[in-house]
Amino acid sequence: MTSYILNKIIDRYENSRNDWKEQSAGNRSIPVQQSDYDACGRSELLQEARQLEKRGLIKVKWFAGRSDMEKITFRLEALPQMYELTGRRPKAQRMEDDVRTVQAWMDQARSDWLRQYYQDLADSLHKGKRPQDMERYGEKLFQCLNCLEKLETPMYIRIFSSRYLGGSKVFEKELESRVVSVARKYHPMVDEAMEKYQVLSQLYLDNYSQEMALKGELRFWLEDRLIDLSAFRYGTVLNTETLRCGKIHEEQRIKKIITVENKANFVSMPYEEGTLIIFSHGFFSPLEREFLKALREILSDEETEYYHTGDLDYGGVRIFQYIRKKIFPRLLPFQMDVTQYEAYREFAADMEPSAWEKLKAIEEPALEPLIRRLLAERKVIEQECFL
Repeated sequence: MTSYILNKIIDRYENSRNDWKEQSAGNRSIPVQQSDYDACGRSELLQEARQLEKRGLIKVKWFAGRSDMEKITFRLEALPQMYELTGRRPKAQRMEDDVRTVQAWMDQARSDWLRQYYQDLADSLHKGKRPQDMERYGEKLFQCLNCLEKLETPMYIRIFSSRYLGGSKVFEKELESRVVSVARKYHPMVDEAMEKYQVLSQLYLDNYSQEMALKGELRFWLEDRLIDLSAFRYGTVLNTETLRCGKIHEEQRIKKIITVENKANFVSMPYEEGTLIIFSHGFFSPLEREFLKALREILSDEETEYYHTGDLDYGGVRIFQYIRKKIFPRLLPFQMDVTQYEAYREFAADMEPSAWEKLKAIEEPALEPLIRRLLAERKVIEQECFL
C-alpha cells in the first residue's frame, strides 16, 4: 500500500531518538503543513486521511468543515500494522541486521585500529544512525579493509584490487578515498600531514616499488653476502626486496645518522665517514621503518647521534616528530632552528591558514623555538632553499 501519511508517520517515528528502539506506547502527533499538500495533492491527502481515520489508525484534528487539517495523531501501538500496510521493514530489525554484519567483520579483524573502526560503526547503529560507510559502500569496504590489515609486504594497488576486490581498478575508482580517510583517523602509523600515497604506503599499498635512497657506511647481509655501502660514496637505492630480505650486520661503523626530507638536499650532502645519510621522502614507508628500527637496535645508544633536516614548516615539524616517535627516539633537529630560519628569511613563503592552526596544537620540545617563530611570522621556508 502506498500511503503518504503512513510513510510520514513511520519516518517521524524512526527519526525519533528513542521511540524506534523501545516497545513504546502512547500517542504522538505530527503537524500538517502546506508542503504536505504540495507533495501529495490536497484532495488525495484529505481522502487518505479520512480513510485512515475510519480504519482507526489515526485521528485528525479538522477545521474548516473537515476541508483542512491541523495535525494528525497516532498511537505507537499501531506501528506494526502501519509497517505491514506500507511493506516497510521496522528500523529496529534493520539496525539489528547491520549490527550483526559489523560484528561479523569485527570478529575477523586482527588489529586494534580496525576493531575500533568497527566499534564506532556499531556504536552509531545502536544510536539509530546508519553510518554513511554502510549506505554508500556496504560490505565491499569492509572486505577491502580486512584484507588490507593482513598485508605484511607491499603490494601494487591494482594487483591488490584484482585479487581481493574482483577488478584491477575497483579500489582506485570506488574505495581509495574512503580507505585513506579511515586510515587517517584510526591507523596508528598514519600522520595527518601525510600525502595520500604515503597513507596508502602505511597500508602496504603502492603504485610503485618502495625504495630507500641512502649513502654512508651501512653494512647488511643479503642472503649469504655481506653488503658494504661505503663503496657507494655518491649513494645508492635499496628496493623493496632488498629492504625485506636484508639483515643488518651486527658490526657497524656508523656514529651518526641524518635523515633528509627532500631529494635535492640529500643528493647534495657529501659522503662522510661514520655517517649514514638517508632520504626520507617525507614519511618513511613501513618496510623502511622496520629496516631502520632494526639498525637502531644494533647501534650503540651512547655512541650514535641521530638528526633530521627538513622543511621549516608544519609538514617538516610533523615529519621530524614522526621519525622521533616511530623510529629514532633520540632524534635531534639539524638545520631546523631559528638561526637557519633567519639566514634564509628572504626565501620565506606565506603559511596556509589551516597549517597555522594545526601548528599551534603541536608540542615538540626540540623544535619549540622554531615553532614559535613560524607562528609569529606566518611564513615558511622549504629545505631546497638552503642550496
